Amino acid sequence: MACFGLVNGGYSSIIAWLAPYYQTLGWSTAASGSLLATMATSQAISALSIPVLAARSKDRRPWIWLTLSMQVAGFASLALWPEAAPAVSAALVGAGLGGCFALSMVVALDHIEDAANAGALSALMQGGGFLIAAIPPWIVAVLQDLTGSFAAGWIMHLGCALLVAVLSLRFAPHGYARAMNIPAAGHRLAGASVVD
Repeated sequence: MACFGLVNGGYSSIIAWLAPYYQTLGWSTAASGSLLATMATSQAISALSIPVLAARSKDRRPWIWLTLSMQVAGFASLALWPEAAPAVSAALVGAGLGGCFALSMVVALDHIEDAANAGALSALMQGGGFLIAAIPPWIVAVLQDLTGSFAAGWIMHLGCALLVAVLSLRFAPHGYARAMNIPAAGHRLAGASVVD
């Protein structure tokens, strides 16, 4: 839930603040909107392609770390060198966010083989995760108000991506049954099932 929420918080912040950020740097509305379109296009392409590439591996962590690395590079570039290669920065952030979003959905389903319980876990992850994701755009606005720049918000999201990288160390397939407290013979949650 935390990983999903922190990653989607990055998406919420980019959607809300990327264009205004570049407008504060003197960009026109049309130019900053085009940058947002670049981000959204790379996000969609990555969300569709990364899970396909990761399908051959039961352990999704290397792919998650790749998408998080793209986010770190993109957010660092937006914060520290916003005019150096803005389209590349936006594309990196978009690809990282899109790929990580899709992989998060897959990893949640990987935890439990039973379809009903896997769906319930995914719903829990998304429900709580999207509540978490609503907070970062507000924090970016507060940081912008305090510092006069959006750079502090992008650095915060760089830190969130690094935190998700550490948390995702736990996404080891051999530990899913133990983490979910699932008996070896049946892949149901201990006690009452999530969905009866």
